[in-house]
Amino acid sequence: MRTKPVKSEWALVAIHWMDAFDGENGWTDLDKYEPKEATVVTVGWLIPDVLQGYITLVNSYFPDEVEEPKTVGMPIHIPVGMVIETKVLEQPVVFIQNPEESNLESPDSQTLPSFLPGYPPSQGKSQNGASLLNRPHE
Repeated sequence: MRTKPVKSEWALVAIHWMDAFDGENGWTDLDKYEPKEATVVTVGWLIPDVLQGYITLVNSYFPDEVEEPKTVGMPIHIPVGMVIETKVLEQPVVFIQNPEESNLESPDSQTLPSFLPGYPPSQGKSQNGASLLNRPHE
């Protein structure tokens, strides 16, 4: 099967930003209240000119729509005034099947390499001795 490389024109970025937060629910004793700043790092593709005063990132896109994007996953809008730092990351290249070919086999380059942490899943134990695969969501 022949593939073609695809790379988004949107920049892949990591944004370090100050999140909004609130205090405890209910009544708050001001003498004991100690608010703490909350900062977040969000990684995604930067889509320009979506909402004035905000940086818009998405976490997913369809590579076969890269020339004419129509659908994105999980857009987030971060107020520009809350941004602490922005870093441009290396843009990944993915390979998709050429439209002229209809072979359904997947190329070997699309499988996860065994050197990735957690791949393949192991029957490891957590600190409390429970199996990591059978552990309920926390």
